[in-house]
Amino acid sequence: MLCSFPVYSQTQPAPTAPAITVMPGTQTFVVWGDIRFTDPAQCDASDPDARQTIVQAIAAVDPRPDFAILTGDVVYHGHDKRDWDIFDKQTKPLRDAKIKLFPVLGNHDVDGGSGRPDFFKHFADFKNYSQLEKNGWYSMIYGDSLFLMLDSQLDYRVDSPQGTWLRNMLKGAPDDLEFLFIVLHHPVVSHASTGLGRMRVCKGEKTTFIAPHSVDQNEKDLKLILEEFSQSHPLTRLLVFSGHNHNYERYVEKRITYIVTGGGGATPYLIKRDPSDAYHDSGPTFHYCKISIDDKGLAFAMFKLNVQDGSWKQSDSFQLSRLSRVLSQQ
Repeated sequence: MLCSFPVYSQTQPAPTAPAITVMPGTQTFVVWGDIRFTDPAQCDASDPDARQTIVQAIAAVDPRPDFAILTGDVVYHGHDKRDWDIFDKQTKPLRDAKIKLFPVLGNHDVDGGSGRPDFFKHFADFKNYSQLEKNGWYSMIYGDSLFLMLDSQLDYRVDSPQGTWLRNMLKGAPDDLEFLFIVLHHPVVSHASTGLGRMRVCKGEKTTFIAPHSVDQNEKDLKLILEEFSQSHPLTRLLVFSGHNHNYERYVEKRITYIVTGGGGATPYLIKRDPSDAYHDSGPTFHYCKISIDDKGLAFAMFKLNVQDGSWKQSDSFQLSRLSRVLSQQ
């Protein structure tokens, strides 16, 4: 269990960010994002049928996930109580299934200026962490896995509060840490087709403009930090989950797996698929990701929704063995 190890440098002040421990049950969790819960009439911003179908599918995952991670843009307007009322109503199947929700902040979650202090109050496991009203980052320990949940609205500079915390957490990670998950909203690697485009929405009845995002310098800097960690921790599997671009992407660079999971309901963006990409299917991808961890390693599956008939297809999968196990067998 990771909780038997220090997870920050003992030579630095202890981090003030929440450190949450989740006991493994089914050893399965789900990741999805960019849902944009809002008035169903705003179907040009978020497909109300797709997002609800995805929620219902996650609630029915067998075995039941120990928790679900949201990669940001949970609601369309973070300052609007009406959007949060819809979030509360439409996520009821997850609460009924007793699936914990662990989010990171997206840009839509903090719009209007009041989204940040209110954001975490809508999640049961965060009501006692007042520091999240100001600093939207935290860690999670899950068996022998460590999650660092970042606020990508802020930077990771060495002299910034989040940057200091992040470096302390990485510095204090044990050499034999099995899995490190980095979760944030803005992508660290993405091949989205940047520039204005047009997309048919609202069951084909409307057309809306879309503007996919390139990778910000902030995340380019983060990528270097993560590559340095990966090089110094050869036994650790490092996976990065993000959203922001409304589709599904998977890349592997320098032993790090990057997954963009932004297909939770928001109007889809188009991705320029390259032969070197780990995932190649074109078109919109409403989906969720399921991850299971056992003694052998990690198994990943992405389930894609067919919005025409409501059916599901496992559209991507991979496995990562425990590097410590591989080494012991050599």
